[in-house]
Amino acid sequence: MDISETSKTKIVKVGFDRICKDFSALILPLGFSKTKARDWCRIENGQVDVIHLHRNGVSYGSPINYSVGIRVHFATHASDAKGPLALNGPSSDQLKDSKGYGYHLRFNAHSWSTYDRCLADLVRVTNDHGLPWFSQQKT
Repeated sequence: MDISETSKTKIVKVGFDRICKDFSALILPLGFSKTKARDWCRIENGQVDVIHLHRNGVSYGSPINYSVGIRVHFATHASDAKGPLALNGPSSDQLKDSKGYGYHLRFNAHSWSTYDRCLADLVRVTNDHGLPWFSQQKT
């Protein structure tokens, strides 16, 4: 790995860590708290609701540029479940907003271009799809 790859990796990691921190603050009022590096959980009625963020596309591994792409996964399981977490709910890859558009879940970690839009869409996809899906699983 040359110097530029190392620099890109560090900058992308800082960007992803920052958006995770800011996302945490915005979903805390919904009852979610960070439990692992990229997982947020809440317990309601014996169910654990999970939001998982994953670096997506070219931002995964050794990045080729400063773009940070994010995939959001939703999952739920019984609070007494054993074993690894299955991401058994919807994923942002296939989700659309009310106008039929995908969510903008990427930003540039070097220039911070579209950072605010990405953060807003992380919360929006959670509100539009994650929360309703969690509710459906409890009925």
